[in-house]
Amino acid sequence: MLVIATAYAGLQLGVRLLRGKEVGAEDVAMYGAFGVASGIFIVWMGVRAAAKERALPPGSPTATNIKKAMATGQLPEHASAKLWEPELITLLIQERRWAWIGSVFFGLATVLGVFVIFDSSEGPWLGVVCTAAFLGLAVGFPLWVRHRRPRIQRLLDEFPEEESLWR
Repeated sequence: MLVIATAYAGLQLGVRLLRGKEVGAEDVAMYGAFGVASGIFIVWMGVRAAAKERALPPGSPTATNIKKAMATGQLPEHASAKLWEPELITLLIQERRWAWIGSVFFGLATVLGVFVIFDSSEGPWLGVVCTAAFLGLAVGFPLWVRHRRPRIQRLLDEFPEEESLWR
């Protein structure tokens, strides 16, 4: 929670500094308090989501189990094709869409960053940072998606043909 509060306050105060504005003690206190409140909410949501996942039977296609399966390249021990294949197929469809939607979105955000560079009279640093970050995301996002899709396909291929709904 403290990490979230510090990151939020640091990000907000950093943006203020990049815009050329003054940062006072009241700004630090205000952003710090809001960061703590946000941290408490995020921790609460995480605990709640973990409790919901623990209530499901082992091998269910929860977000945690899907991430773990993609990281290790193996399905959980009790995974069934009936439950997992629809989730993995949905992921494949979403990945296909996000491969080009992500590039367009981050490309447009890069253009917005360029406008901020030339529009800001106090200092162009916020626009420079945003342009570099969004350009990196616009280029890297399709590469990341291209890396994930074969992993999802390998997980789908792990189910025996007689059990599989996919083939």
